[in-house]
Amino acid sequence: MKLTLAEIYSLAAFFPGNCLVYKLDGQQLTLLAASEGGEQIGQRSGKEFLQYAGDSLLTKVFKNDRRFLLETLTRAVKDGSAECVYRFGEESKDSFVWLHTIVKNIGKLDDSPVVALTFRNASERNEAQLELLEDMDTIVYVCDVETQELLYANRAAMNNSQLRGSYSGHTCYNYMFGKKHVCEDCQLKRLQMDGKQELVRHDKDGDRYLNIEKKGISWYGHFACAHFINDVTEKKRNERMLAVEREASAKAAFVSNVSHDMRTPLNGILGFIELALQSKGEDEREEYLEKIRTTGKFMLNLINETLDLSKISSGKLEIEPENSNMQELLDTIIVSAYANAEVKKVQFITKLADMHFQDVYVDVLKLQKVILNLLSNAIKYTPVGGSVTMCMEGPADFGAYNCHIFISDTGVGMDKSFLPKLFEPFAQERTSITRKIEGTGLGMSIVKSLVDLMGGKITVDSERGKGTRFDMWFFLPPGQPSEAAEVPVDGELMQLANRRILLCEDNEINRELMQSLLSFKGIEVIAAGDGQQGVAVFANSPEGSIDAVLMDVRMPIMDGLEAARAIRAMSRDDARHVPIFALTGEVDDESVQKAKAAGMNECLSKPVDIHVLLQQLAAVMT
Repeated sequence: MKLTLAEIYSLAAFFPGNCLVYKLDGQQLTLLAASEGGEQIGQRSGKEFLQYAGDSLLTKVFKNDRRFLLETLTRAVKDGSAECVYRFGEESKDSFVWLHTIVKNIGKLDDSPVVALTFRNASERNEAQLELLEDMDTIVYVCDVETQELLYANRAAMNNSQLRGSYSGHTCYNYMFGKKHVCEDCQLKRLQMDGKQELVRHDKDGDRYLNIEKKGISWYGHFACAHFINDVTEKKRNERMLAVEREASAKAAFVSNVSHDMRTPLNGILGFIELALQSKGEDEREEYLEKIRTTGKFMLNLINETLDLSKISSGKLEIEPENSNMQELLDTIIVSAYANAEVKKVQFITKLADMHFQDVYVDVLKLQKVILNLLSNAIKYTPVGGSVTMCMEGPADFGAYNCHIFISDTGVGMDKSFLPKLFEPFAQERTSITRKIEGTGLGMSIVKSLVDLMGGKITVDSERGKGTRFDMWFFLPPGQPSEAAEVPVDGELMQLANRRILLCEDNEINRELMQSLLSFKGIEVIAAGDGQQGVAVFANSPEGSIDAVLMDVRMPIMDGLEAARAIRAMSRDDARHVPIFALTGEVDDESVQKAKAAGMNECLSKPVDIHVLLQQLAAVMT
């Protein structure tokens, strides 16, 4: 409806008190008329209020609230009427009243909308609500959901603010932490009315931990987010102290258990050696030597499992998948399990009718270690005449997996109460039966860690006196048929006779042992007590006279890595091509890379398996 100024003045007389009429041009308000009650707004005189609320009305609305009034004007033009609440006054002095404003579209003047704004002082009601928030020790912010601009901050918030002044024009993140950007982890735009979010934020600058609860609320007619913030630094510090204490306690228990479990077989080895030295009969001596070898293998297994657990805990153990034939992989497992079961007089049953895998891409060693460990335990804890069953099926649909393996036994079983602790390091259920069976208590922890590392899942069910069943699920991707590795035949091993090898080893016993083992194969060994001596021996030898170098990595004076680099740096031709093998107790990826970067060809794990060493030497020297 088109209006004239005369009509607008006439209408203003009939409007309720506290009413102003404006012409709206875009976001520009031009005052046209005022009702007689205008002087009551904010308990100011009419003249003073008109000075505030004339053409400069928007300039007196707090910046963060200005958008609300503009949106209300737009809605009123479109829908006929709308209302909102905002702060009106001197923002720089933080002096204001809350105005509740109803906007009505009454027509047009010169093609511009004419709106009537009716004002009501809402401060008294709002201040009653805010008084509770002001007295709280909890930091309280209210911000706009879209822009995160602050609409309110209580006294505690202002006292803890990095800016220490008025919150007007600031975002909650800027005002709280003094950083001028939107909070990266704030999900306000996804917050719903009455919805809640809670997080603990670490303020690194102040080394504070803040518990922040966010809730979607209606703030004087606008959808907003209320932040309730409590300093939980002391609580977090106490938690960290407890965590450190628990970690220290766990490490102490770990060291204590490892120390005990290593001393036990070592005591046996030393005892059997003493008996072997005092023995007068050859048969008796051989029996003691066999027991020394068996106990030594058990001790080596304990060391390897401890190192595996350490690598897993530090995140250094990685998956190394390769193409493998599943039947060949299983044959290795089954042959070993059958041998153990036969010795124990336990029936070993395989169910592979539903196993249709051919070539897969998998970490062969880790998968074999998991299965063999479970089979070994099953056979170990199953009495004579009992049975152990291994079943494998797939590829099939098992949800996120395509392979299912279960291993069950009719052994001693476990209490239900022990099962939650089964996969913890050194966890062993001590009963009158299991106490008689040797074990490190590390195997199941390693199994669980390896299964997790391979992206699989493992569950266990057991009952005392009836047996145990482990179920595992894996996803095994298809692979290409793998080429069989070339293994040196006996004839090639024979060709190692009369070869000359430089051995750099600082430990006298290890040096003597290696010399003796290699000499049995007709290999001439030139020994050096450290890397510096080894480099000198090689430098003074006739060119081409040394066929390979065995280099201990950790040695005094000059270590193996430095010695290998020194040999490779020599100007003679054989220095660039002679095979150099690292002898080390550390064969993780990082150590292997360091060795190869120093010029070494391969890394052999200590204690060195003589058969593996001979195969490696034959591969490069024949």
